[in-house]
Formats: sequence, structure tokens, C-alpha cells
Amino acid sequence: MAKEIKYNKATTKNLLLITESEVPGTTQVTPEVIEVIAQIAAQEVSGVYSMRGKLSDRFASVFGSTARGKGVELQQTIDGLVIEAYVFLQYGVPVPKIALNIQNAIKSQVSSMTDLEVARVNVHVSGIIPEKPDHTIDPDNLFGENEVAN
Repeated sequence: MAKEIKYNKATTKNLLLITESEVPGTTQVTPEVIEVIAQIAAQEVSGVYSMRGKLSDRFASVFGSTARGKGVELQQTIDGLVIEAYVFLQYGVPVPKIALNIQNAIKSQVSSMTDLEVARVNVHVSGIIPEKPDHTIDPDNLFGENEVAN
């Protein structure tokens, strides 16, 4: 079984990017960078309403900061990164097709931007958001009392 490392604040380790360069040195990225890349890639897929945030993300948004990488969790395995994406979809979209599009978008973006090997992208549909009906309110007839009588 592949050894998995789940990233959290206590165990955060930067990921080393392999670069072919004559200049000595290394390039490292934090797991949060990968989470943001995956989050943006998923949100750009048509049919995705939003990403699921954690309770701490909700507190952060109340105090004015935005949650970066919300709805995305990383695991490092011997085979590469395993990315868990938690999404809310719009009502009426074909769930399997949208999930496949999310997987492809995340794998493509993370691979192209970091050259890291993405072993799996698991999509978790946390909910379906129904369309909000358009309610038009006539300010001159708030209670519907100005109907013309026949």
C-alpha cells in the first residue's frame, strides 16, 4: 500500500519541483499553492456552482479574508499527488460528465503549472444547488391589490 501524507498546518511540507536548469538551486511550492490551482481549475468547469469550504473557511470569510484552496485536500503518495475536490454543482447538470471534466481540468492545470505527477483526482459532490426562481416585485403593487376588476 502506498504511503500517504495528508497535509495540514502541522505537517505542511513544501513540494520540490524538478527543473532542468544550469543554474544551481531548487524550486519549492507549498501544498496551499497546489490547492489554489486545483480550486480555480474546478471552479472554471461549467456546471460547478462552488467549492465546499471548511468551517474555518467560513470564519475567515466573515472576517474579510477569502479562503484559498477551499474544497481541495492533498495527499502525497509514492505514485504522485492524490487530490480530493469537494464541489457543489448546479441543478440539472449531468453529474458524471461534470465530475470527469473537473478531474481533467485539475490534473491538466496542476501538471502543466508544476510538473508534479497527479496520480488521482477524486471528486466529491457535496450538494446540488437549485436555480433560484426569478421573483419580480412591482413596487407599486406589493400586495397584489391593484388588480383591475372586470
